[in-house]
Amino acid sequence: MGKRILVLGGNGILGRRISRVIAAMPSAECVIGGRGLRNARSPVGANTTVLTMNIQDPASLRQALGGVFAVVNAVGTDQAHDYTVAETCAGMSIHYVDLAEGRAHVEGITRLNRRALQKNCQIVSGASAVPAVSAALVDMLSLEFDRISDIHVSFSPGYMLPGGEATLRTVLNNAGSSFRLKENGRWRYAYGWSESEKVIFPKPVGKRRVYLSDVPDLDLFPPRYGAQTVSFRAGLGLKFFNRGLFLLARMRRWGWIKNLPWWAPGLIAAGRLFRDVGSNVGGMRVLVRGRRHGEELEHTVFLIARDSNGLAISCSPALALIRRWVERGVPDFGAVPCVGLLSWDEIKAEMLDHDIVLVRQ
Repeated sequence: MGKRILVLGGNGILGRRISRVIAAMPSAECVIGGRGLRNARSPVGANTTVLTMNIQDPASLRQALGGVFAVVNAVGTDQAHDYTVAETCAGMSIHYVDLAEGRAHVEGITRLNRRALQKNCQIVSGASAVPAVSAALVDMLSLEFDRISDIHVSFSPGYMLPGGEATLRTVLNNAGSSFRLKENGRWRYAYGWSESEKVIFPKPVGKRRVYLSDVPDLDLFPPRYGAQTVSFRAGLGLKFFNRGLFLLARMRRWGWIKNLPWWAPGLIAAGRLFRDVGSNVGGMRVLVRGRRHGEELEHTVFLIARDSNGLAISCSPALALIRRWVERGVPDFGAVPCVGLLSWDEIKAEMLDHDIVLVRQ
């Protein structure tokens, strides 16, 4: 019997992908946990079991964690600043990783560092496209520089609306909200889904319009790399929805819309009507500027995902961590954002079965 890995949100878009891969690991046993899973469309098989539980009920949560080696929390990408599961895991000496992309949540995971160190476990937040994959790509490019001045990340997934309802709520929560970013060594405020740029990705993605978005990279990258300017922009695969979200963000700034995340179910329903119109290809671009031997340089790397494989980019860091923990053990303890924990080669290994290519310029 392999190490028990509990996947929360295993019936969601990202959770199903993660569960299938963990179930195929020879040294792991996949357990899918959540409410209302009796008729779940989860990959139940010889190496997978389903466990009905309620993560908001402390007794139910602790009972579900009995005998578990590690937890993958795929319940939404923002997590609403809720550390209930992570804190419980730390107290029970259980390793934990989530796919959160919310800036405050990912940075705030360090509040559990002392407990994780005392209990000899690793608690990791942000094992997703940002900041884990973007940081691994910057790490790869950083070898070309003596000093980094600018980091610009752009992400345009290969589907009309990003992931499931929880992910879309995160996007809508950021749209029109103010946040700070570092530019030319100074912090300034901007609004989510504003200040658009056109990015030309390699074929078959092509030209995409992307907008400023609030992600953990904006706080984590300046001290890590010494960059004076860090930006992140995101865009949708369908121009109609891209422009529509820009207008919704403006309406929120003007006070015409108070609760933009409330629109998530309606937008998902509308997205289904345009399923055959949107693009199924997407990509991530990481552009780094700096100096080497006194000369100014610029290097760019792209991840291009074809045939709806963009979600594999978001799943790969969590899977890489679980595979390392199961096969090679846990080398370090503590509670940290998923930056600098994984090499690009480890993340890339989780993408090999998907149509994702790396292009350097």
